Amino acid sequence: MRDTTRPLPFLSAARAVFDLSFEGMVWSRRSLLMGLLVGLPVVLAVVYRVILAADIPNRAVPPLDLYAIFVAVYWVRNVLPLMALFHATALVADEVEGRTLTYVLTRPLTRSSILAGKFAAYLATSLGIALPSAVLTFFLFVTARGWSGVGASVPDLFRDLGVMALTLLSYGALFAFLGVLLRRPVIPGLLFLFGWELLANLPGYLPRLTLNSYLRSLIHHRPAQEGLAGLFNQIQPVGLSLAVAFVATAFFLGAAAWLFSEREYVLEQ
Repeated sequence: MRDTTRPLPFLSAARAVFDLSFEGMVWSRRSLLMGLLVGLPVVLAVVYRVILAADIPNRAVPPLDLYAIFVAVYWVRNVLPLMALFHATALVADEVEGRTLTYVLTRPLTRSSILAGKFAAYLATSLGIALPSAVLTFFLFVTARGWSGVGASVPDLFRDLGVMALTLLSYGALFAFLGVLLRRPVIPGLLFLFGWELLANLPGYLPRLTLNSYLRSLIHHRPAQEGLAGLFNQIQPVGLSLAVAFVATAFFLGAAAWLFSEREYVLEQ
């Protein structure tokens, strides 16, 4: 018989927490709302195809340019970080608010395995929502004028999917840490996303202090910049951008795991 006083092995415990958390996360109202936001470009791509098919005066923006805008500006800059904020800050905060965390902590599980399982559930849920939307949007736009040249654009799609996954991973780690650190992390998270991260659009060295500047630099095809706008969209080296994203992920996940393991949680009456 297994000694029930000893915690389960890390991987077994994380898998059990993942199975429990994933089902509740997928069917939550939060995921439904994020799914609607993430999937909006699919609807707009269908509208674009309808406009082309109806032969309405053909002054439409080229489809690849529209797709690039959705990837760089809509998903990577805004919606995916927002999805990470609402999902990742809730990994521990929801348990605290629902007064169920103390019951979870009494199980034979290490705290690091609890956080790992919950974070894996967040990542699987978010990727399951975001990546299919990107694939559908890509093919709706790229095939708008026929299938010729689609094969040459597919490598860009895979690169975009990788950048989107890295965006969810790195921002998720940051907001998981914020969710462990603060009792009400959503407002500070919003201020970070739509305050501090706007520095990525400024000239000089300030964009290097933002996470989004590095993630956006990994996108191969970008929205066309006109006039002075190009000065406010600095491109960082690919190697440096990857290093910053992975180091930030490791740092914030490690910090979140350490803080979660050390903090005392008392059930409020």
